[in-house]
Amino acid sequence: HALSRFAPPAGTDTDLSNKIHTGAITSVVALDRDTVLTTAWDDTLKISTKVQSDSGNVNSAMQVTQSLSLQAQPNGMTKGTNLVVILTVKGLLLYHNSTISSDIISLPFEPTSICLSNDDTTLYVGAQDCKIYIYTVNITSSDNPLEEKHVIQDGHLKSVHALSLSNDETKLASADSRDVCVWDVTTPDYTAIVSKSRWCFHTQKITCIAWSNDDSFLASGGGDDSIYLWSLAKKIKRVHFPFAHRGDITGLTFLKTNEDGEEEKRMILASVGIDACVNHWDVTDDVAKKFG
Repeated sequence: HALSRFAPPAGTDTDLSNKIHTGAITSVVALDRDTVLTTAWDDTLKISTKVQSDSGNVNSAMQVTQSLSLQAQPNGMTKGTNLVVILTVKGLLLYHNSTISSDIISLPFEPTSICLSNDDTTLYVGAQDCKIYIYTVNITSSDNPLEEKHVIQDGHLKSVHALSLSNDETKLASADSRDVCVWDVTTPDYTAIVSKSRWCFHTQKITCIAWSNDDSFLASGGGDDSIYLWSLAKKIKRVHFPFAHRGDITGLTFLKTNEDGEEEKRMILASVGIDACVNHWDVTDDVAKKFG
């Protein structure tokens, strides 16, 4: 039900098939090339690390090295560089230095999505009340690790179910049950680059959004089995892939490297769905044809 970039060294075969949870997995985060974090509805955080097989150095497998109780049902997870934030039904948890480093942080609203900056200092929280809350993060403060910085008040008409920062971290994409919006996070008021009622063609909850490697395009996927591609340069155009999965699309990412570990020259989008399939889409020609 979740997707995260994980790039083992070229020439290796990494086995990720171990059953490690007793409930549905709700989020996956690749902490580094050897460590994967997963949360599930067994209310645990599992840390899996890569170990070499007995047969040699070519094949490797993921093995659970740590299991932590979350004391609440998790629904999402996001990472920066040294910090991971976990979204639960009771609030937020911080994972730092190989341990849960905070009590559950209750919020005065129901959080529905989260996104953390690479430098671990800014947390974006989408909410049931259709707003986006921006917090400054201080992981050294046990009493008040989150300080409210700004609230995007009128960006959405429905609950915000997905958030994604651009690779250069100058733009924030957000999505609800219909609209995909884009915000300029370098401005004090988080100016809208794409506001509601423009990218509004999904018919069910948008569950995931992903930026292309050059931040020129966005992909969105949702419960309507559709993937859409959007262009910041040509906002009125779109590419639509209907019936991309049999069931909800739950994760999207653009691949940065190819199977040889080299930089990916083409635009390859990976998607995962509730149908338990992982698909690769070469959208290079579709993007060129539609957006020029």
